[in-house]
Amino acid sequence: MANKSVVRFGRKILNPLVELLARKKVAPNALTVTGFLLTLPVAFLYATGHTRLAGVSLAIAGSFDAVDGEVARRTGRVSKFGALLDSTLDRFSEFLIFGGMLYFYRLDNTMFFVLFFSLIFSILISYVRARGEGLGVSIRSGLMDRVGRYIYLILASLIDGEIFRFFMYLFVFLTALTVVARISKLYNSLTSE
Repeated sequence: MANKSVVRFGRKILNPLVELLARKKVAPNALTVTGFLLTLPVAFLYATGHTRLAGVSLAIAGSFDAVDGEVARRTGRVSKFGALLDSTLDRFSEFLIFGGMLYFYRLDNTMFFVLFFSLIFSILISYVRARGEGLGVSIRSGLMDRVGRYIYLILASLIDGEIFRFFMYLFVFLTALTVVARISKLYNSLTSE
């Protein structure tokens, strides 16, 4: 429920940008690719320990990810390939972002372990949703959907320091919980048919 409110609030804030891009007839796939390309410096900033700057950069990259689908809908340019491109580059972006963090914490066994499983659970959240949709069941349950993960990472990065470590310990727990919630919901839906 909270995530829906956040998404509605985000759409309201980004609405002027969406309208401008739609008026200028910017291709939604170009926005998708631009958002992906903007995660390259985010990964570099995490890898070099510039966590706060990475958080700011992630917010900018995330805004492109937030508007591409809306621009596609407003301009009538929704396509199956666009959806595939968006999902594929979303996963690639997550690998890059966590790859940067993993590189920075490569000598810190505990943090490396936490970040490694954070990446696994983040990817699994999206995979379980996609697999459920392939089976005819739409599941979006759980706190740490893609929007939730981005907002969480941005806020944790802006705080930085030892608090960042604590927030990442919590992140791995919340993402694991979201995977379990989605599998449970999918199980209940499939076994009740």
